[in-house]
Amino acid sequence: IRNKAIQKLTNEIERKLHYKNMKRKSLNQDPMPSWTRQYALLQEVTKVAMKQISGEVTIAHATGDIAEFSVTSFYEVGLEMGLIGENDMVNYHSDSDNDE
Repeated sequence: IRNKAIQKLTNEIERKLHYKNMKRKSLNQDPMPSWTRQYALLQEVTKVAMKQISGEVTIAHATGDIAEFSVTSFYEVGLEMGLIGENDMVNYHSDSDNDE
């Protein structure tokens, strides 16, 4: 992943973080934790780099119900930028998930 792509990804993650914090403020909630930006960047840069290096990537989420204010929710940035596709995503669950 090239520096220009990393900068664009960083800008979009920061934009999304700002949006999420504004929404939290409108709900009278505290901003997202200070570490959110760093973990979202690590997560998204890794996904994009792996796809560029290998030509494909499978991103497994443990649930189809991703919390709006979770670090995982930043997957939307890669989708919006066209760096990750819907076909790269799968919902993972184990057979033990059905035992509850």
